[in-house]
Amino acid sequence: MVEESDVVGFLKDKQGQASLNEIAQGLAVPKYGPNSAYALLQALRNKGIVDRRGEMWILLTSDTAISKEPLDEKEAEEVAATDVENLMKSMAKTFAEAVKEAQVPAYELKLTTEPMIAEVERKEEKLRNLVLRPDPPAEAKKPLIGLATGTLLDYLFITPEGKPLMGLPIVGQFAITGLPGSGKSILVEEIAIRAAATDRKVLFATAEETWKSGTSRFDLQSRLKQKVDILRLDWKKIMENLLVLDAVAFPELRDWNTFTEAYRYVIENEKIELTIIDSVTVLESSLGALNYRVMELARYNQLHGVTCLYVNQLNSEMQNSHERVGSIELAYGLDSKILIDCERIYWQDKQMDLEAKRDEFMRIVRVLDCRLCNYERRPIHIDITPDGFVKPLEPIPKSLELR
Repeated sequence: MVEESDVVGFLKDKQGQASLNEIAQGLAVPKYGPNSAYALLQALRNKGIVDRRGEMWILLTSDTAISKEPLDEKEAEEVAATDVENLMKSMAKTFAEAVKEAQVPAYELKLTTEPMIAEVERKEEKLRNLVLRPDPPAEAKKPLIGLATGTLLDYLFITPEGKPLMGLPIVGQFAITGLPGSGKSILVEEIAIRAAATDRKVLFATAEETWKSGTSRFDLQSRLKQKVDILRLDWKKIMENLLVLDAVAFPELRDWNTFTEAYRYVIENEKIELTIIDSVTVLESSLGALNYRVMELARYNQLHGVTCLYVNQLNSEMQNSHERVGSIELAYGLDSKILIDCERIYWQDKQMDLEAKRDEFMRIVRVLDCRLCNYERRPIHIDITPDGFVKPLEPIPKSLELR
């Protein structure tokens, strides 16, 4: 370990003066920090042995204070206390000197003093192609088309003429959200089989229940087959048109890269028109990244003409419906948020809003917003039938007046 006497000896060899850089290199110690050349020089400077002249450190005297002769106990305590004080002072000075001598990176200095003056390579043709203009009238006009689900959702979206669209706005991205047990999965399962039975290609991604169990369990496929029989649909058509990504049976699908590769493969090779993700926990290896992953899928679906339902469960501690939906980041940027709610009614504002009695248990479906078209704004009272379907308990629409 380099000591003060070594610094004095080095200065003597250099005819009594040397720069900080020379001392650090000559003694093989760092320039700054504890036990550095600068710290040793500051300690010697405090003892009056060296001094600084510009960039050079000058040896004033070879005082016996740096000798290695043994000290008595009292002298040792005094020297130790002085050394601690000197060390603190030298560290503070070291930091101050380091900050003073530090150079601001050129690019940072330029950004703070000369913002937005960097020269941009001229690529007029490329840049011109990034700027769009409206199309001619015939090309700009598109009809509002509904993708029929065969469920009550078909009546919740309204055309400009004030009539039910009889389907979801096509290529829309929809958040289906609600408390556990509210009926979200039951509803999207019915949508999957009804759409597939009408020759639409459907992709169903499940993260909540295995599609096909090797045991005698009444699995998801068996439950859908039961519903198909009740609705008298054609199972053969469903076999042709329904494809499944099972993240329970194949845990590797919970890896984002693997899931997106499989998802794109099915979409592009099978010409999928409708996808259902039940639930978005299949994308949730990192909670903070969930919103970005949903948005990435939504943009991909929009570019490839795919309507998608994203099923998500809410926290049961959040009692207000609007607060619950607003708290879900995945709903940000999607085209519509559909709330499927179930709760026991206690508060008077809820009684008035839902036209319910105090302590009454209710299930509702409510469209909270839609950027693609108008929608039925009132909550629709629903129930789950004994054979496993979500059904409205009142006519839809009750009225088509805009409120």
